Amino acid sequence: MTRKSYYRRILIMLLIASVIYTIEYGYRYINNNIPDSINLHADSENSYDLKIPVAATVSSEDKEVSIEGYSGILNREIKISTNDNALSNDESLGKYNVDVKLFGIFNFKSIEVNVIEKQKVIPCGFPVGIYLETDGIMVIGTGTVKGMDGNVYNPAESKVNSGDYIVSLNDIPVSSKSQLIFLVNKYGSDDIVLGIRRNGQIIKVLINPVETAVSEYKMGIWVRDDTQGIGTLTFITEDGKFGALGHGISDIDTGKLLDSNTGILYEADIWGIKKGENGTPGGLCGVVIYENNCILGKINANTDRGIFGQAEDELMEICDFQPIDMSFKQDVHKGAAYIRCMLDGEIKDYEIEIVSVDRTGDAKNKGMVIQVTDPELLSITNGIVQGMSGSPIIQDGKLAGAVTHVLVNDPTKGYGIFAEDMMK
Repeated sequence: MTRKSYYRRILIMLLIASVIYTIEYGYRYINNNIPDSINLHADSENSYDLKIPVAATVSSEDKEVSIEGYSGILNREIKISTNDNALSNDESLGKYNVDVKLFGIFNFKSIEVNVIEKQKVIPCGFPVGIYLETDGIMVIGTGTVKGMDGNVYNPAESKVNSGDYIVSLNDIPVSSKSQLIFLVNKYGSDDIVLGIRRNGQIIKVLINPVETAVSEYKMGIWVRDDTQGIGTLTFITEDGKFGALGHGISDIDTGKLLDSNTGILYEADIWGIKKGENGTPGGLCGVVIYENNCILGKINANTDRGIFGQAEDELMEICDFQPIDMSFKQDVHKGAAYIRCMLDGEIKDYEIEIVSVDRTGDAKNKGMVIQVTDPELLSITNGIVQGMSGSPIIQDGKLAGAVTHVLVNDPTKGYGIFAEDMMK
């Protein structure tokens, strides 16, 4: 083989590899930009950008669609270019599919379209105290204990895992750390059987507690029960359901979402603010007011999209703003917006910029990147601080989403979740 033919072969191989990479990258790019599902409002003309970077055909056997900006008879199959928005006028609730063919030839994706009723929400933006009751007692780790005989034991090693929930001891239901300690001391002279919930399944585990002092026994298990903190209330629906935080409450040690569907929303008193700095997130400094007359609602779900529950009448009276429409993902765009929060005793709207939008759904509570531009808010907090999670994001007079996280290396920036994702 001559040197010339050798180099020619190398170039051909590089060209083939480049073509394969381009096709694969293009496929992933288009697939990520075309959503798996779209929500639309009933009894209204809906416009949605499918983010198709090449010419395609959009069709539906169930519904008629058209192209925005064009008049004429609606079609069940239309050609759409890179800058066109599809239109649909849906009168009835339900679901149907819209099929996308690239270049009008290749079947590429079927999009599920959900037609739902318009729902108005009341954006709130004030801090609340959160008391979350865990369903069982969460195991955060295991370790060694020293017995009265001077020896070191690890009775729970390889039997109990971080993230497990202890739900019973000798078939007695347990719901608090203090109760668990009492039962271990009561029955610890013999082997005990723990009921463990792991990955949704209940298993039985035999533990031999260690006597560490007279009539005092330990299992070598570190546990945590109920948790509490301060966050921001995002919205209340007109029928009194609330959503807050925009992300779930997770255990600080394990990072796992706390398994809880019950809790209480209390009033909170913010007495100070620690400003955020590059590399060090700031935070709201306050206390939760654990009084019966300060209960604002009942928590019934802790999810990766936020905490949710039913508001008390007092909460409805506090959050007396006018209801507004909720934006769908396709309505949210880069540009000016506001976040609503209470930092100095008064609820205010502060200017921000939505700098990027990711509708792929890969990061449930990081669909938007936002940047604080309001001089007053920057002077108070330097941007976004812990405790502001859940602050409503309002764009074009609609609830676009909620603040979820701060970028640690730049406190002026943070992430937001789409309101549509919270409402799911």
